[in-house]
Amino acid sequence: MVELPDGASLAYDDAGSGRPLVLIHGVSMSRRFFERNVGPLSERFRVVNVDLRGHGESPHCEGGHSVAQYARDVHHLLGALGLDGAVLVGWSMGTMVVWDLIRQFGTDGLGGHVVVSQGPSDLKRDDWDLGAFSLDDLFGLLAGAQADYRAVMEEFVPAMFKDERPADEVELLVSETQRIGANAGTCILLDQSLQDYRDVVGSHTLPTLLAWGRDEKLIPVASGQWLSEHQPAELVIFEESGHCPMWEEPDRFHQVVGEFVSTLA
Repeated sequence: MVELPDGASLAYDDAGSGRPLVLIHGVSMSRRFFERNVGPLSERFRVVNVDLRGHGESPHCEGGHSVAQYARDVHHLLGALGLDGAVLVGWSMGTMVVWDLIRQFGTDGLGGHVVVSQGPSDLKRDDWDLGAFSLDDLFGLLAGAQADYRAVMEEFVPAMFKDERPADEVELLVSETQRIGANAGTCILLDQSLQDYRDVVGSHTLPTLLAWGRDEKLIPVASGQWLSEHQPAELVIFEESGHCPMWEEPDRFHQVVGEFVSTLA
């Protein structure tokens, strides 16, 4: 655990040595979604796999469930663990956390950013049609989350994958989404859905890699293509993946991320 300035704490794993890689999961998820990656990546790098506040094994926390606060939490973690030159690997909302960290603190002390399946805005807007859902869809999702949070996640989790996953695997991952609880989970789901980071994209020179599943059902591949056109970043497509290439194609994920990190100064 690392204690945060407001008394909350973050649970994390710390393995390996060398260039630090910090793995940051998505909304309502946990560091277990990266469990296939820590071992192989830690053979080459120092891998810190963190549960955001209130998620996973991080203690329950009544407040602070905003992307901006999560960014401050990760910034504190970097300093507390001395993770100079860290490459931040943000999956789904985890990349929004990275963008918010850059917005608040800049890129000093960071080595790179790996964007996994996340566009600058999940909400479709008048000038942005590459989001995951409309405002009406969001209202329906929030109402469903308050009515039966587990039922929402039982539908959401399988949609993150290209192919049907074994029942015990789905149950494990759905159970992880329940650790945050319905109220905090609904709160951060709303907050992250309203964010727009188009102003951050292209505003810095931090080396960036984009990783997308070809069968993405949530965040369209076109959103990744937009990112690659608005900042110096290579878009790598994982042909046998949906929203979770780090889980669905772990060997290729390790290869692609490892090659990217090895090119950094």
